[in-house]
Amino acid sequence: MANINWAMGFQPYEKLLHCHYYGIVTAPTVNYFHGDLVGLNENLILTPKMGYLPRLYAAGVIDGKDNIIGSIMALFDSDFDPVKYILAATAGNSTIAGYALIADDPNQLFVAREDFDTNAIDTSEGSFNANIISETLSLPTVTVRKNAGISSQMIDSTTASATAALNIKMYGPHPNDGDLVADDTPGSSGDEGARYICKITEHYYGMPSVDGGTSA
Repeated sequence: MANINWAMGFQPYEKLLHCHYYGIVTAPTVNYFHGDLVGLNENLILTPKMGYLPRLYAAGVIDGKDNIIGSIMALFDSDFDPVKYILAATAGNSTIAGYALIADDPNQLFVAREDFDTNAIDTSEGSFNANIISETLSLPTVTVRKNAGISSQMIDSTTASATAALNIKMYGPHPNDGDLVADDTPGSSGDEGARYICKITEHYYGMPSVDGGTSA
């Protein structure tokens, strides 16, 4: 289980390169929070405010999948009013649950915290690839996340390796977190686990997938 108390999702690092709008189908099976990395579905969706839009993947978490497009910067309900989150099973107008504004440039850098589950990312692994890990719907902290509207996604520390087919590429720790690298017991002294600068490796816009990556 990820140590999500200090999760911050995947936030743009330095420049925000560009964003686009996407539709969220009615009654998704996952929650959407600000800072969530999200994936793309192969189908377009007709929205009442913006016509046809690309549709976000809503059939489950995207951990380990190859259809990731970026991180949520803003969320709107089906009437296009800003909201903190869109929860699973949100009906909206019975066609869409809402809209998401996504930082979706393949070259966008993000910063995210490792979950230090079992052990932290080692000094020899800080420039490796890794998967993300998403909070499951059953965890009670969903209520906490609803209050803040901030993602609980983190870097899955145990997956850090020299493996190409992982979600993100790490570019070393955040400049302020150098002293937290390889700390297996964060929290014992108020530490929060190291943040890493990273980029999506399995970005949908750079992949040859023809089915939206949903079969990954």
